[in-house]
Amino acid sequence: MIKYLFTIFLFSSFCAIGQTNSKTDSTESAITNIEMEEKVGELLDRYIKLNKKRKGILGWRLQIHSDTDREKAKKIRISFMLKFPEIPAYLDHKEPYFKVTVGDFYTRLEALKVQNEIRRRYTSYIVPSNINITED
Repeated sequence: MIKYLFTIFLFSSFCAIGQTNSKTDSTESAITNIEMEEKVGELLDRYIKLNKKRKGILGWRLQIHSDTDREKAKKIRISFMLKFPEIPAYLDHKEPYFKVTVGDFYTRLEALKVQNEIRRRYTSYIVPSNINITED
């Protein structure tokens, strides 16, 4: 019985020692070095430059109004901003329509969640759009 307990104690201490790492602390951040071909790096740089020129990325917005009357579109945008101040609202003009779109969503699912929230007050459609990048 004593041999059995001694064996368990001996192996459990080795397991405990194996779990610690004296060289790095778990709160320290690790540095990752990514190796890639030169062409891949050039494509990545090109993609970054294109996004900076666009002033945003392709994402989704909710279109809540489309009409030829500019004043009506302005009123709807203002009323939306008063009811939902946390959601940005935009007024765009694409000949001959004035469109009110809301939100800056990276995924269609995010847009669908907000669409369900505003459903009682606004009829909306999920549309692809160039969205503003927000830092969370």
